[in-house]
Order: sequence, then structure tokens, then C-alpha cells
Amino acid sequence: MSVRDLAEPPIDQSSADHPPVRPVVGFYGRSSKGYYDPPHAHDRAQFSYRLEGVAAVRAGDAAIVLPPGRGVWIPAGMRHEVSCRGPAAYNVLYVTVDAAPQPDDLRVIDISPFLHALMKELLTFDARYDAAGREGEIVRLMLGEITRAPPSTEAGPRLPDDVRLQRVCAALRKDPADPRDIDAWADEAGMSRRTFTRNFRLETGMSFVAWRQQLRMTQAAAMLSARQSATQVARTLGFSSLSAFATLFQKSFGISPGRYAEQLDR
Repeated sequence: MSVRDLAEPPIDQSSADHPPVRPVVGFYGRSSKGYYDPPHAHDRAQFSYRLEGVAAVRAGDAAIVLPPGRGVWIPAGMRHEVSCRGPAAYNVLYVTVDAAPQPDDLRVIDISPFLHALMKELLTFDARYDAAGREGEIVRLMLGEITRAPPSTEAGPRLPDDVRLQRVCAALRKDPADPRDIDAWADEAGMSRRTFTRNFRLETGMSFVAWRQQLRMTQAAAMLSARQSATQVARTLGFSSLSAFATLFQKSFGISPGRYAEQLDR
């Protein structure tokens, strides 16, 4: 059975559902609310990216918030854990160590429309696809797009291409505690509220409110890693209280700020 036949795949799919018949295998999966995949490792490299929902990926001291439109390349043998506080949908590849160059660490890239199209095509292949024919050429082209893509230079959620929206994002990256509401940011971009919210979602894969939250969480993880206290982080990022910050951090990473700091100390 090909992936095309799985109109509604079961919730919480794992690589065990897809035997590695070929050096590169892929599948579409979706996870339920509150899904947590405890620390584990694969004998193959893993590449995955969100279609819907947001995932928190932890490997060692690194913590990455992975929104739609951004993918992470995890080398073979690296222990990692994944949590999705809400429902999520994603595409996944498992790649043998000799099929493509391995990254040294977690590597995050932006998903181009071309790469997404290649991945969608791969998901129509039978498990025993012709690795020497057209299907194999598509797989090799897809791997080339992944391994040659520059790592994301911007921490946090995906940035828009529209220069007006980039201006808004740059201001928030400079001052994540800026309290202005959507109407004010729409004015900053020279757009109506409706155009601003629509274009922001189209360009980043998420709403403006969700984008700002994920930006704050990415910066929060970096600040905690630099041994700043949770109180300092909450104040710097503009949260009304420590409890409000702790609640959002828990939802994003599946762990409290205090526990996160304790793990770093250990």
C-alpha cells in the first residue's frame, strides 16, 4: 500500500509503521494533542517538518521550536525527544548514513516550495520504489535540496518575505516585550488588519499571535541556557507575570522553565 492510499493515517504514527525497505523512506504522520515522544535515537538520520501545529525538539542542551515551514535534520544516533502540545501533522524522512551527508548536530532549514513538492511526490511512492529509475532520481534530488540548503540564520519562527512584514518582525526581535496589538502592527506595516493577518499567515505558516509567542519562547530558551532566571526572562519578554510565562513555556516545550534550567545544570 502506498502513502497515497492512506487518506486518514492513524494518529501517532511512528517509523515502526514503515519498514525501511529502501535507503530513504518517508511518511506523513499526525499526532494527537499532548503527544510526547520520550528520548530516543534512530540508526538512520531523520528529517521532519511541520505541516500543521508546532513541535518542541530537544537534543542535549539544544531546544528548538519547530513551526510550520521549517524542518530539522537530526543525525543518526542522536538522542532526542519531541513534544506537540496540540494536534500536529508532519512529513518525515529516514535516511541511511551512506545515502546522504550527515550533519554534526541538529540542523534547521526553511522548507522551500520546491522541497515540499518533492516530498509530496515521494509520499506517493510504493515502499519498494525503483531506486534506479525516475523515483530514485527524485529522491536524490530531494536529498540534495535538504543537504545543500543553508541552515536557518534566524532563531525562532519563520520570517516572512514581504519587507513590510519583515519590518514588524525585526521590531519584535529587537524588543519582544513590545505591547502593541495587531491593529498597531498592521499600521506599522501599512496594511489593514485583515490584509496584515492574512498575509502574515500565508508568509509564515502561522498567525501573528502564534508567531510572537514562538519568538518569545525561542528567546526564552536561549536566555535560560545563558543562566538567566525565569523571573528575569519573563520580565524581559514582556509577560504580565511569572506564572503566565511558565504556562506558555510548559505548553511550548513540555517542561517547566525551572526543570529546563535544572537539566542544563546537570
